[in-house]
Amino acid sequence: MKKIEAACNEWRGRLRGKHARLSQVHGDFHPWNVLFRSGTDFSVLDRSRGEWGEPADDVTSMSINYLFFSLCRHGTLKGPLEVLFRSFWDSYLARSHDRGVLNTTAPFFAFRGLVLASPLWYPKLTVAVRRKIFRFIENVLAVERFDPADVNRYCE
Repeated sequence: MKKIEAACNEWRGRLRGKHARLSQVHGDFHPWNVLFRSGTDFSVLDRSRGEWGEPADDVTSMSINYLFFSLCRHGTLKGPLEVLFRSFWDSYLARSHDRGVLNTTAPFFAFRGLVLASPLWYPKLTVAVRRKIFRFIENVLAVERFDPADVNRYCE
């Protein structure tokens, strides 16, 4: 935890000055806060932490769930959850033109990963999956730019 905290403090310094990235965000954008009705008609629930922030918060909050459930099922990102993960990232990058998000995701992935690895929130999670989540956190914090294609490498 001390290593993660130190890495996040370094990231805080890297993110300082990126005020141009300030955007309208949800703040708690994950699958359980998106309600689909018919087709593509949906609502988003439970906005938190105010309406302004870094887009990486919402992007990581949603996309880490595909990784999490794939790790729980397969021990790696693969199958339909990998397709969803890659499709989510490809769609976000193509539609938003926000390549800068790849330079800001690390501390947000760390926060979301710590929630997922927490015995308080997920008491039945296996030690093997917890370890992969911690490896993901540490490895993502160690790179300057997140690459969605390297997710399985980050978990090793």
